[in-house]
Amino acid sequence: MLSSGESENSRLLAALITQASSTTIDPQAKPWLVDLHCHTAAGSDDSTARLDALAAAGAARLLDAMCVTDHDHFWRPGELPGSASGLTIFGGSEINTDAGHVLVFGLDGYEFGYHHPERLADAVERASGAMIWAHPYRRRLLPGVEPGTRGWLDAVEAAVEGPLGKLVHAVEASNGRGTALENLFAEAVARALGKPQTGASDAHAADEAGSCATALVRPVSTVHELAGEIRAGRVRPGAGSASARKSRRQ
Repeated sequence: MLSSGESENSRLLAALITQASSTTIDPQAKPWLVDLHCHTAAGSDDSTARLDALAAAGAARLLDAMCVTDHDHFWRPGELPGSASGLTIFGGSEINTDAGHVLVFGLDGYEFGYHHPERLADAVERASGAMIWAHPYRRRLLPGVEPGTRGWLDAVEAAVEGPLGKLVHAVEASNGRGTALENLFAEAVARALGKPQTGASDAHAADEAGSCATALVRPVSTVHELAGEIRAGRVRPGAGSASARKSRRQ
């Protein structure tokens, strides 16, 4: 007989796998949906996607907005269009820190030292920006570790006790390039930290855009408004199609 903890893990895993079979955002009772994590070929060496193609794919999945978060790269004012394919386009960045990857919104550019999580957090706080812990399972959830096992609990505990959990405003609990098990781990980390959860595609190819998204309770028109909603916790993973395939770990 399954324990209550094992039953809950099974339920969550089943929900993620069911979500993975979806191909579009659920249009019923549609919230304001934004893909917070997308990479372009122009700003990320590991992406093949043009912004216009990303936006078109996101629009087909009924997104309202998209964030361009290229690796350690900030787009200068005016370089990104304000909209594409009917989507609002926001700029951000995915920063590689010593403790993991962080989606950052509200900063204007990269400064030496942002690989130190505390220094990055100080800059974000001064700018009234927002930080999201991207794919927290990376280098933490080892192959073969299953929910409810000692290895699983130890990995969650290690993630929670690391520096990022204390600094970020939210955790990316649904990543379109992660497996159902990896996303379940990310959700467990967010729950243990008591942090808001977000969803995003982590798109590196155009057809991945909008595969996961974040639902906001109201529209925003600027990146600073977006950061404010994240900081306030008025976010949740949208009803996107989280990938059940093996993560490509870009």
